Amino acid sequence: MLAVPHFVYVAASMDAVATCLEWAPCAVELVEQLVIELAEQNLALQREKRLIVGRPAALLLVELQGDDRREVEERLHRLVTRLRNLPGVQTVLEAKEAAAREPLWNLRTAGLPVLLSMPGDRKPTTFVEDAAVSPERLPEFARRFREILRRHGTDGAYYGHASVGCLHIRPILNLKKAEDVARMRRITQEVVDLVLEFNGSLSGEHGDGLARSEWNRKLFGDEVYEAFRQVKRLFDPLGQMNPGKIVDAPPMTENLRYGPQYDPYRLDHVFDYRRQGGFLGAIELCNGSALCRKMHGGVMCPSFRATRDEKDSTRARANVLRLALAGAHPLRDFTSDWVYEVLDLCLMCKACKAECPSNVDLAKLKAEFLRHYYRIHRRPLRDYLLAGWRRFMPWAARLAALVEWLAQRSALRWLAEKLAGLDHRRSWPRLARQHLLHWHRQHTPAAPAGQRGTVLFLADCFTTWSEPEIGQAAITLLEQAGFSVEIWPDLCCGRTLISKGFLDEAHQLVARQAPLLARHLNDGTALLGVEPSCLLTLTDEWPDLVPGQATETIARRARLVEIWVWEQLEAGAIHLEFSPLDRPLAVHTHCHQKALLGSSATVRALQLIPEASVELLDTTCCGMAGSFGYEHYDISVAIARLSLLPELEKRPDSWVVANGTSCRHQIHDLTGRTAWHPIQLLAQQCRATNFSAPSAPSLAVASP
Repeated sequence: MLAVPHFVYVAASMDAVATCLEWAPCAVELVEQLVIELAEQNLALQREKRLIVGRPAALLLVELQGDDRREVEERLHRLVTRLRNLPGVQTVLEAKEAAAREPLWNLRTAGLPVLLSMPGDRKPTTFVEDAAVSPERLPEFARRFREILRRHGTDGAYYGHASVGCLHIRPILNLKKAEDVARMRRITQEVVDLVLEFNGSLSGEHGDGLARSEWNRKLFGDEVYEAFRQVKRLFDPLGQMNPGKIVDAPPMTENLRYGPQYDPYRLDHVFDYRRQGGFLGAIELCNGSALCRKMHGGVMCPSFRATRDEKDSTRARANVLRLALAGAHPLRDFTSDWVYEVLDLCLMCKACKAECPSNVDLAKLKAEFLRHYYRIHRRPLRDYLLAGWRRFMPWAARLAALVEWLAQRSALRWLAEKLAGLDHRRSWPRLARQHLLHWHRQHTPAAPAGQRGTVLFLADCFTTWSEPEIGQAAITLLEQAGFSVEIWPDLCCGRTLISKGFLDEAHQLVARQAPLLARHLNDGTALLGVEPSCLLTLTDEWPDLVPGQATETIARRARLVEIWVWEQLEAGAIHLEFSPLDRPLAVHTHCHQKALLGSSATVRALQLIPEASVELLDTTCCGMAGSFGYEHYDISVAIARLSLLPELEKRPDSWVVANGTSCRHQIHDLTGRTAWHPIQLLAQQCRATNFSAPSAPSLAVASP
């Protein structure tokens, strides 16, 4: 169980450590204000910090444990009572259950990567961050440490293990500047003296490495240091094993990742990276913490989980971009085949944007890379097919029967694989001659439509021409809720352009559409969509493609339809009744939704249906990711087998619910099961509608 005192100043948190230790905690961890503030800018950690009250200068996470729950609760109660009477305490939270404790521990664990997400070149820097002293002397040590930093014109970021006297204090410096490199050395000299004065350790938890080994002679004295050297020579006479560590170390100012000589090429770009300190800043957000190499929980990084190859991790992709731009031939290296190979298996799922504590957004970086790469390399035919999807589909829909017949022909699929790189084992999307735009023009709105106003429906390419029944379900439900539903036939999100690196074209598309669309939405009209990848392009990419009030307005108004309906019902703005559905529902949400919004609201929307047993599956990416599943079929299947397919196999009697068109496609291709969009079930169970979800999947099945 956790006690979480909030402090109005950091010194008060240090003074409170002694009180906490009286209750024999198993841990007392410090989280300082800078970590909390940066967490507010992290999509995943925003949800983790929801229990924190106000804007405290520091938190302590004080964990108590034991075999007797009642005894631990009693200790916790007495500790909290004591803490509330200490000076500088703002409030004290109690977190008894795992659901309350885990978000707070996640926030603490993310301390280092979150700190390195600071925009700009000044970063909390690693070199004296591992000092440890006796816990009872920690308040004075921390105060003296901060005085050193302020004398040298900077401050530090604080977090760490207060219960054992080890604080990770990272001075904020810009090591790309020679004056800050010199400042780093001067700070270290004074901190070493301070550690010796307090009989502490410069490396209390971690190794000495290249940052601290230089100071070991002073810390240990000549006699012990020479003994270290003798041991080193005995076991490594040639100095080949990890040279320069512990003994005979080079100066700490050598071997800097970023130093005064670091001068990477400034590449032109389309997205706005001002929040990240520029395009290079967006790349340099990666600090190598390797959270992208996790194998369980969340989504990041699906391709690495499938291959377990370092080059397929988010870290490797960011590093290769940085190294290419910092090399002797940046333009040649940045657009080289070896960089393409490292980025090729990125699914652009956006998981890194949320789950990486440093907010590395590889999806945008890959789009920028593809833009430059194909300036000098020939594009494959499939890129043009996908980029022109919205232009091609109206014409193809007129020949829907012929296209569907051709999709069954193995010879044509073989030809598509040879000419366009579309794997013959993958089924093709169905084309509906009775597409959504045609249906919307012909249908008679329900009687309540317009009583509560008007909404604008985003008729995305995939819903309009391949799965119009999903759009019909959304419009039917919205009309029964009292809204007139408008469609702008030419409104396009540009998702396919962005995915293939046609960023100049995407910029022009947004610049042309955004002003008129924003004016239409200025009165509060909601812009609703059913396909997460398209709808969330308006909220995530549009403001960075064409920054300004127009795209910000659009981003605020754009909502996934099932979430918006749930919000309106919760607020009492509309009234709908749903018939019971005695079925287990296994829910898999789109990666972009998981990253940018989370999945809980979609689950709550489905829970509006009485008796439905709604279960959100703990799954990574489905592996389809638009055209990725056509281009990398085997990897796509391997990703699906990581978690999605096993979870579905455990639930043979559940109805599968997935709000992403790619997800439904993958599920059908690999399991033969139909996956419903949440809005289809809501419309089907709404007592006021006569809508019935179709019984057949919206795919043209191709034999293996």
